[in-house]
Amino acid sequence: MPVRTTELVDGFRHSAPYVNAHRGKTFVVMLGGEALAHSQFRGILNDVALLHSLGIEVVLVYGARPQIDAGLKAAGIEPVYHNGIRITDEESLKIIKQVAGATQFDITARLSMSLGNTPMQNAQINVVSGNFVIAQPLGIDDGVDFCLSGKVRRIDAQGLRRQLDNNGIVLMGLYCSVCYGGEL
Repeated sequence: MPVRTTELVDGFRHSAPYVNAHRGKTFVVMLGGEALAHSQFRGILNDVALLHSLGIEVVLVYGARPQIDAGLKAAGIEPVYHNGIRITDEESLKIIKQVAGATQFDITARLSMSLGNTPMQNAQINVVSGNFVIAQPLGIDDGVDFCLSGKVRRIDAQGLRRQLDNNGIVLMGLYCSVCYGGEL
């Protein structure tokens, strides 16, 4: 006769107060480019989907510096940085857009495939991305022309709120705020 344990029930009982305390709250989850390349990346996205299914609003911000640097090197372009910020010229921007688009597509696809063989199998998850970050050109600093690199000017909080209210996971690339000189 199989032995029944109460570990699963105990786990639910212990987690219920946290679920209740955080349902309806907004979590901003940042994943660096290193996380995207990690062997457990699929599990990380499963966890993000689980948070969403528990009623937590998720803004998923991701970086792609290692992927962009690899794409630039593969194209024969040596990434140039000043004070930790990439100097983005027109040639680099073409590669950055390719890598950024592929990265966004990959994350969206992984969150949208019903996550088979997981607790989220057959769940409907809407992933939304858009121009929620308005950038400002960095211009010339310390005698260095940052070309198309920029910094965050403002965030469209109302646009983000609308997407979260429509039960979407908002997906935002961190690289966007630092490699374009205008609206994203």
